[in-house]
Amino acid sequence: VDLAQRHRGRQPALRAVKHRAMEKYRQFADGGTGVNPFVPTWSHNRPPLLMRMLKMLLMSPIALVRFLLLVVAIAWMALAELLCALVFVGFLRYALYRLMSSFGCRAMLLALGVFPVRDALADHRRLKIAPPKTSGASVYNAARGSLVFCNQQGLADIVFLCLRLSPTFVFVDRDGTPVRLSFLGACRRSISGPSASVGSRAASLEEIAETARRSWGGPVVVFPEGANTNGSCVLSWKAKTFQGVTSLEKPVGAAVVSLEYNKAGAYTPHHTVNSGARHVFWQCFQLWHTVSSLWLPAAEVAVVIRGKPLDQQWPLIRTVMARMIAGAVEVEVPAERYDEFRAYWDAAQKKGYTKQQVVGKKSS
Repeated sequence: VDLAQRHRGRQPALRAVKHRAMEKYRQFADGGTGVNPFVPTWSHNRPPLLMRMLKMLLMSPIALVRFLLLVVAIAWMALAELLCALVFVGFLRYALYRLMSSFGCRAMLLALGVFPVRDALADHRRLKIAPPKTSGASVYNAARGSLVFCNQQGLADIVFLCLRLSPTFVFVDRDGTPVRLSFLGACRRSISGPSASVGSRAASLEEIAETARRSWGGPVVVFPEGANTNGSCVLSWKAKTFQGVTSLEKPVGAAVVSLEYNKAGAYTPHHTVNSGARHVFWQCFQLWHTVSSLWLPAAEVAVVIRGKPLDQQWPLIRTVMARMIAGAVEVEVPAERYDEFRAYWDAAQKKGYTKQQVVGKKSS
């Protein structure tokens, strides 16, 4: 009874500490909507100590096996990139890469505990756009060299889209400059954050797309937000990302895909806090995660942006992307705030842990 009373007495103080800590993150929220793009949803879900201990006992062997599988899968993908670099015939190189990456990406998703549950075409009524004039569209029907805009949440984005499309990846630098990356480069960029600026910057999106079309580089998946989010919104895009682009209708067009992961549980695939290694560890430690995707084909995107100047085309695509994500909104928060949030989060967690220790000692 005495222990139970101590526990109950400690809970209000701990909740008060947590509430004050969460209040501090408001400075990183969008001023218009109040949505915070970076605070992870799992931070509100703290299971009881006994449940966490039981989970640690049961999941530790599974997490170890998954981690080893992840290492093997990454080595396989590195081998795939190396072998394909030695093949000079474009269509043969792409076919070989598609085959090898299908095995490697499936293994990586299994290691991360991510299970695809649904791939579907976007509903034009939900997006508030004109219905398609032609039928027969299919999910992930992206042509070689076409642009595919996607929301950015973490490592699982890269692995899932490589499985579906085997594309060329493009992230954006701090100033919005497009950065072309291989699969492994994109994985590194995803877990390292905006500060990891490695890749080819000497080309516009249009030039990158044309190179991918001519060299059988697959579609070009673009993450224009510049930083990972918790899946609740779409960050600001920068005009510099689209410098040198004549029109997003040409030469092959632009499609949009939205990815949604489960937001319940002790940890999710949204990587907005923790180092890359810790994120991968905790993601492998969860029993499973789910991912579903919505696809808007290039033909339907063309209807939305047709006849409009470029400076109106990409904001429209951003709006459509936000509508494709359940419950999401557009926020005027730039990617530069991500590094500030990470630093503030780390400092607040250390301070919060110290406060909890003090509260615990006082309660006892």
